Amino acid sequence: MVAASVESIRETSPAAMRSRPVLETLVAVVLSIVAGSVVLLITGHDPVEVYRALIERAVLRPAGLEETVVRATPLMITGVAVLIAVRAGIWNIGIDGQVLVAALAAAVAAALVTDAGRPVVWLTATVAGLVAGAAWALPAALLRARFGVNEIVTTIMFNYVALFLTAWLVKGPLRDRSVVSPQTELIPRELRLVSLGDTRTHAGIIVALVLVVLVGWALRRTVAGLELRVVGENPRAAAVALIPVRAYLFGALVVSGAVGGLAGANDILSTKGTFQAEWDPGYGFTAFALVFLARRSAWALVPGALLLGMLAYGADVMPRAAGIDPAFFGVIEGTLLASLAAPVLIRGLLARRTRKEVR
Repeated sequence: MVAASVESIRETSPAAMRSRPVLETLVAVVLSIVAGSVVLLITGHDPVEVYRALIERAVLRPAGLEETVVRATPLMITGVAVLIAVRAGIWNIGIDGQVLVAALAAAVAAALVTDAGRPVVWLTATVAGLVAGAAWALPAALLRARFGVNEIVTTIMFNYVALFLTAWLVKGPLRDRSVVSPQTELIPRELRLVSLGDTRTHAGIIVALVLVVLVGWALRRTVAGLELRVVGENPRAAAVALIPVRAYLFGALVVSGAVGGLAGANDILSTKGTFQAEWDPGYGFTAFALVFLARRSAWALVPGALLLGMLAYGADVMPRAAGIDPAFFGVIEGTLLASLAAPVLIRGLLARRTRKEVR
């Protein structure tokens, strides 16, 4: 009996609780690599050679590392957007729609002030992106906070509306008539985000890192961050403690939308310079994978985003380098997400079984 009690204490000790998420994440990464190796073997590829080529091109080569960081930048930002909502216990599935609407707003707004100089272009596009992303999340936030409508349904619906609305606008009223392809007016390269030295890496990575630090600090060290966590983990207890649950749900979804909009503005100000018809980067699914890979820790979003950025870059270069179809990297990402979700599911089933045995 004493031995069992000691063992129980060890298992629930703070050190064990802190190390378990790290261990589960490492196991998930290993499982996704193993699953990818099986797929490669089935399709007639050498897994060791494929992974070696991926690391060499995406990490060891300076140009590849730069591109990995560029790909990771919007993932960090959208990861923060998802994290804010998840901490409140809500699911902002509308990240993709918020990115699209914000990117279009940023492109149009920036094009109007190109004569005012680079700082004004940056500020205008950023504000336009933040406001547009927040506005696109606003209806879902109102419906969730006021009427309890499931935000998963509403945010998904708004994704489709955003995709077709932005495509129609850029093909019609907002189209730059001076070019053949449907797009907004191009923002000159000299007015966009500056590069860090003689690289493709741009100042957006600094913005992303600052955002991660600020949000990580706010979620852990401020009263609002702690109350947000209580709302997300136990809304009833939060209401008993006189925490304004509806206000936090509303605010978290709107702020999440605004941060998602920042990712859209970042793309316009950095790599794209214009909004093109049918453009859809599809950050949403990857952002959710990133948040769970980071175990809902803001600080862990950085290495997680770099890993997923490497996979995104690999999907572009590995077809030529090793004859690997881009869909393979989607398999890796999906397996990673499933591996991360499995321990949560198992613990839930065990807890339910324990409750039944107690009864």
